[in-house]
Amino acid sequence: MKSEEILNKIEREGLKPASLIKRVIAMSIDDFLISFLVVLSFWDLFSSAKTYEEAIILVDKLFVYIFLAYTLYHWIFVFLYGKTVGKMIVKIRVVDENTFDNPSVINSLIRSIMRNFDEMFFYLGMLYAVVDPLNRAIHDIVGRCVVIEDN
Repeated sequence: MKSEEILNKIEREGLKPASLIKRVIAMSIDDFLISFLVVLSFWDLFSSAKTYEEAIILVDKLFVYIFLAYTLYHWIFVFLYGKTVGKMIVKIRVVDENTFDNPSVINSLIRSIMRNFDEMFFYLGMLYAVVDPLNRAIHDIVGRCVVIEDN
């Protein structure tokens, strides 16, 4: 669905796209939370890293677990609640672009995986939100979602 069509539909429903600043704050909260949980889960390994180089090598070794943690977190929260902890705090939510309900299990999974790839490549996919009229990042478009204000 085109951005103009979605925007018209959103306005008809009395909804509003989430602001970029709220999206950045929510993303930062979520990234901090997941990173904290990963470090806590592997504390014995992280505490034994003596140098910055050892810590980087450890993160590289744990890549699959980190990717999985980020994927599961975003997938489950968006599918079940339409929002992550960060989104709950700033009062925004992810909805399906057609139904304005929580995204389906498949769309949530696709969005979550794409979001991880966006992050791995210096948030380039997220930069698209700056020019999109709905402030959608690439992972939103691919997952057929839009992030709206949650009243």
